[in-house]
Amino acid sequence: MAITHDDLSLRAHRNTEVRSRLALFLVALSVVCGLFSFVLCLAAEGSRTEATWYIMGNQGNGRKAYQCVYDGSGRRPLGFAVSAFLLLAVAMFAEHAYMLVAVISSKPPASLAWSPEDPRLPTSSRILAWQACFLFLATW
Repeated sequence: MAITHDDLSLRAHRNTEVRSRLALFLVALSVVCGLFSFVLCLAAEGSRTEATWYIMGNQGNGRKAYQCVYDGSGRRPLGFAVSAFLLLAVAMFAEHAYMLVAVISSKPPASLAWSPEDPRLPTSSRILAWQACFLFLATW
């Protein structure tokens, strides 16, 4: 199959340029959110509270009374962990939005013999968009 001048033309690609920029932004957003949430998880692990057991005294018969004392309140690690979870939720939303953009903007190749009335295939990208939305809601 020969490549024509129309295949190399920029006119046909201008319509998909916005979608490709959006897709690139969504992928970059999900990667950045994933990396930042990993850093937040490391910060939560590094700032966790330490538990120390103290012997309070002997109760007789060789039994000892212990008391557990924490060196912090645990609010900072909890805040880091909740922030990391929310960032992962944003990353997951961005990935599903990327799939939705990819489904809506995909067009069948011109060389493919495809009948729109074929009952085995979805009739429009609208059905695929609803399926992608259902997938997003079902994963949550």
